[in-house]
Amino acid sequence: MSTKTNLFTYASALPLIMILGLSTPVQANNAGAFIGGMLTAKVVNNMSRRTAAEEQQAANSSQQAAPAPAPAAQSPEQRIAQLDKLAAGGYITPDEYKAKKKAIIDGM
Repeated sequence: MSTKTNLFTYASALPLIMILGLSTPVQANNAGAFIGGMLTAKVVNNMSRRTAAEEQQAANSSQQAAPAPAPAAQSPEQRIAQLDKLAAGGYITPDEYKAKKKAIIDGM
């Protein structure tokens, strides 16, 4: 292997060596790694349970949402005023306006 290849290999492995060197203290045994692994497992398990609980709570709250209250009954005058707005906005045809207005007046 040439010197360039050796430098390249060491340079590419350097970040990994630095990460392992900074995150794993030198221990006489593997007790530190074991305890760290157990701690990590506990944290991940707690996060997983919390996320599941939050998702369940969100699902329950969306299922238990109260239905929207029914709109208050409008007087015939209010219904005709609303009908006038719809006609002025071009949302209904003149024939629809006449038919609906007649139905409102007949229902009085």
